[in-house]
Amino acid sequence: MRFQTLTLEGYGRFGARTRFDFDPGLNCVVGANESGKSTLLAALLDALYTLPTSTAQPVRERIHWGHPHGWTLELELELRGEQVHIRKFHPVDDPRKRGEFTLQHAGETLSGEAARARWEQLWRTPLPVYRATACVAQRAVARIEKGDLKSLHQQLRESAVNADLNRVLDALQKERRRLRNLMDAAQNRLREIEQRMHTARQTEQQRRTLRERLQQAQQEADALREQLTRDERLLERWRDLRERRAALEQLRREADANQRHLDQLEQLERRLETLEDELQRDFAEWQLLPDDHKDQVDAAWMRYQDAARRLSVLEREAQAQREARQAETGRRHARWGYAVLGLALCAASMPLWGVAPALGAGALALGLAALAVAFLWRARPAPEPDTISPTLQNARHETQSHWEQLIALLEQAGYTVEMHSHNGAPHEHASDLHQRLQDALQRYSERWHARQNRIAEQKRLRHQLDALHQIVPDPKALRDRQRELAVQIVGLDEQIRQNPLAHSDIPERELLALDDRVQQERQRLDALREEQLRCEGALQSLSAHEPIDALELEHARARQQWEQLQYRVRLLETAESLLRETNTRYLSDLRPRLKPRIEQHLPALTLGRYTQAELGEDLSLQVYHPERGETLPVQEDAPAWSAGVLDQLFFACRLGLADALSDDLRLPLLLDDPFVHADAARFQAALALLGRVAQETQVILCTCRPLLGGVVGRVIQL
Repeated sequence: MRFQTLTLEGYGRFGARTRFDFDPGLNCVVGANESGKSTLLAALLDALYTLPTSTAQPVRERIHWGHPHGWTLELELELRGEQVHIRKFHPVDDPRKRGEFTLQHAGETLSGEAARARWEQLWRTPLPVYRATACVAQRAVARIEKGDLKSLHQQLRESAVNADLNRVLDALQKERRRLRNLMDAAQNRLREIEQRMHTARQTEQQRRTLRERLQQAQQEADALREQLTRDERLLERWRDLRERRAALEQLRREADANQRHLDQLEQLERRLETLEDELQRDFAEWQLLPDDHKDQVDAAWMRYQDAARRLSVLEREAQAQREARQAETGRRHARWGYAVLGLALCAASMPLWGVAPALGAGALALGLAALAVAFLWRARPAPEPDTISPTLQNARHETQSHWEQLIALLEQAGYTVEMHSHNGAPHEHASDLHQRLQDALQRYSERWHARQNRIAEQKRLRHQLDALHQIVPDPKALRDRQRELAVQIVGLDEQIRQNPLAHSDIPERELLALDDRVQQERQRLDALREEQLRCEGALQSLSAHEPIDALELEHARARQQWEQLQYRVRLLETAESLLRETNTRYLSDLRPRLKPRIEQHLPALTLGRYTQAELGEDLSLQVYHPERGETLPVQEDAPAWSAGVLDQLFFACRLGLADALSDDLRLPLLLDDPFVHADAARFQAALALLGRVAQETQVILCTCRPLLGGVVGRVIQL
């Protein structure tokens, strides 16, 4: 097998995409220290063995500093006559999910776990075996890495040829235990996958049930939605008709209210205009009268009545005084009459005594009686002096003054009291004058009240007008609004007539029942939507499980992995039994093949100084030292060997071991400056040896030393 091309990007020192082409023979990679030689060999090993999904720190550290994506390796090689292409991508973040492993082989492209399994079947060379034989790292020529015994070959000791079969057997047992643990883990994983498959099947059954229920709910919801749409359309028309009728009724009420306001306004204006005309026509002369003219008339009338009553009282008192004075005068005249009569009778009785004594006696008696009456009449006190006459005169003047004032006030209002031309005194014809005055006052009062009523009505109307103007500040705008309302009313009437339900005979109770049914249908539709949401939510929660086909594929892969582990365990058991059976033959079988191969390479590496090598029963390397004349064990702490000679001896041992252990697959030699301690001559001899080895197997040598002329092979300068 041989490497053909290696492409790196974001790996170690190689940030940009870099491609290396290798020849089938010798390839010399020459460069100064830290130019990328060791990085190139590490990239080859990572391309062969490292998983890009690994999160190990060394794998992470190989990303080029500051690279935004991660490292990418592409290796093309020829393996057993077939072309193989490997591509590995290790991302900067989340390599477990984003790491990529792609394998192209025999016209087939695999990725992921399938690519890894196919590559292990193709390569079949563990990393410890490669490192112990054909891969020589810098400063590791004389040291084989310890502790990793996964291969079926012997772990080399410090002498590089001293095999310890017990360690190999222990390693096989350890590997077998590890594989059995892996088998148990794989079996547990199989059970887990089977459980997941069972859960997935149950989930799939639940999913089918939920989908059926979801489909039923969807169909029922669609049918209910159609019925609900029809019912809602009918109810919408009904509500629209009802709203339009309500709006029409409201507009009509508004129009009626506005019309009432306008009518009231016109009526009030007409009535106010009529009142103003009446006041101007009927009470024009009263406009000049003061507002308290009626109060003045009433006050004058009251004063006149009071003066007339006082005058009447005084007249009655004067009349009584006159009558008393007249009675006293009559009494006085009567006494004198009785006295005169008595004297006359007494005087007449004297002559009668002689004529007729009886008559004379009677006349005398009568005369004496008259005198007695005259003298015995009780005299009354003298009457008081006349004090009423001045008061009565003043009362008459006051009454006359009030009369004239009242008459003047009535004349101002246009009312006159007729009196006889020969009688101007108020006490003459008093009753008639008083009646005419009362009639004039009554007419005045009635007209005054009529005028006041009209004025009050005028004020009331003006107040009403002011109130209406508060409601209707702009009658013109209100009339414009009336016209707009009329247009709107006509439009609404037309819209109502265009509504199909306006001419239908559907009872309102049926529409109300339909409204209730629509509410129930909405509730049912909401319930169906909730059920759909529950089913969809349940489906979404179920969708988190893996598909059954993926689980079956994973189960098949897990079973295949378990079978592979079981096969490897059987192989290890077979190998262990074979190793135990061939323990006695192993050294004899390996020594004849290993010794001539070592002796074949020793002269070329040491310029003919060391030519003979011996292998002990335990495969310990011993080389004949010509100066000492004896065969000495090859050990790092032996004083007979220098560092350069040790590197050359151990490198010969490596070449022989790689040749002896290889079967049909000759691994390419990966050499990282193994001749750092060699002088120029021996370095040139080693290059010549590698040129001969490169005729049988591919050699990739990385060195910082300049190459001398005569090197046959490809030189890659870093």
